[in-house]
Amino acid sequence: MAPDLTPYKWSVRFGALLFILLLAANLYVFFDREWESSFYPTSYATLYYPLDIPTIREWEVIDRNRLQLNLEGTTPVAEWQVFTDGASPQTASGMTPSFRIDTTFSELHTYRLVPVPPETGTPVEISIRFYSQEFYGSLGMHHPDVYVVRSSVPCGEFDQVNVQYWVDDYAYVGQEGLAETDRLLREEVGLRDGMTSFERMEKLTRYLRIKLKDARGVPKEEERWINPWQLYTEMVNGTGKGWCTQHAQVYVYWANRAGIPTRFVFGARTQDNTITYTGHAFAESYIKEQNRWAFVDLSHAHIYITDKNGQVLNTAELFHLNQHNAFDSTTARVYVDWEWQKPFDLSSADTVVSVPFTQCNGVVQSEFTAHSILKYRRPPNVEDVRDNYTGFVKDRTFLVGNLERYIFKPQLAYSFYPTEGVWTYFIRRVLFFGMIASLILWLYLAVRKRRIELSTQPR
Repeated sequence: MAPDLTPYKWSVRFGALLFILLLAANLYVFFDREWESSFYPTSYATLYYPLDIPTIREWEVIDRNRLQLNLEGTTPVAEWQVFTDGASPQTASGMTPSFRIDTTFSELHTYRLVPVPPETGTPVEISIRFYSQEFYGSLGMHHPDVYVVRSSVPCGEFDQVNVQYWVDDYAYVGQEGLAETDRLLREEVGLRDGMTSFERMEKLTRYLRIKLKDARGVPKEEERWINPWQLYTEMVNGTGKGWCTQHAQVYVYWANRAGIPTRFVFGARTQDNTITYTGHAFAESYIKEQNRWAFVDLSHAHIYITDKNGQVLNTAELFHLNQHNAFDSTTARVYVDWEWQKPFDLSSADTVVSVPFTQCNGVVQSEFTAHSILKYRRPPNVEDVRDNYTGFVKDRTFLVGNLERYIFKPQLAYSFYPTEGVWTYFIRRVLFFGMIASLILWLYLAVRKRRIELSTQPR
């Protein structure tokens, strides 16, 4: 007597129905999503403290007058020299260096850890003030020893990546385009070995401003997904135009090829993908000489902005300064052409000047409002899909890059406002992996049913 296969048939149908329902749910969430919900909230530390700089994960008191640092960084250091107030060097080892400290009550001492040899890493400077348990006991309080510590490097446990993580390799541009870009950087931009990041940025900004002088305007629909080399060539040849977004994409491409690690940043907030509270695109370049990210805006010829100490300022810092109109001590390094010659009252253009940022910060003032959400694009450097899906069938990088961002690598966001990214990505991932699991279950049930059918057939 042949077994009843009805339960197996229903199990296969159930598996198929479950897969179809989850597929439909995934498609619904994908096509009905709001662009704003695709950004994942993160901290200032994650964005601006890269692993290229040593990070103190934690401190340990080895004994009363000896501390140990537990360090993490991209480049391990085998040995350190530790200077106490600039003298009396000690030797410490590896990424868990320990060293003696002065525990004289309430005195401030500075300890500078210098890699051996110095070029193998970044120095770490720490100041420590010590308060003993005996001091607290004399005042009637039971309290352990206290070490008040300040450090020149980041401290704590938080998500970190290295600078190179943000750098697109632009393999999708193709060898011909990359080779031509590199040739132009040498022969026309004038880059040479040994140039500082600042020198490279000034030359690059001048070159791109001249080339893109007549390319400002509304981009064609397809210019939102083509690669940045093709975008640049179309804008230069007069067949394409660009907003700040396209100028930023072009700058990010050229800067990375010029050896300046650079990422795309977009400050905006929208509602229903239609109403725009704020919206401006620009870039951030990593200044290795200062170990800091610098705000760069090619669309307005801003090469970088510095504080009164000459330190470059990043996007988040300008964002916070703008809330209080606190730009009095900031300076802008600007390439002067048609946009700034008259406002700066200069007799000639084609020059680079340093001016008070208050003379040219109109865009930052208008766009970096309390409503802004600062969004940091991970590679690849291609436009984010919204309601235009034609790029999916025209460009593989556009397709793969956007689908990867949709589920696995959300773009990071920094703002005063909470964003929906955590919940959004939880839902997306649950639905996606649930769909994959249901497909596997369906296939398993179908194969099992088929095997049972074959095993019951007469031989």
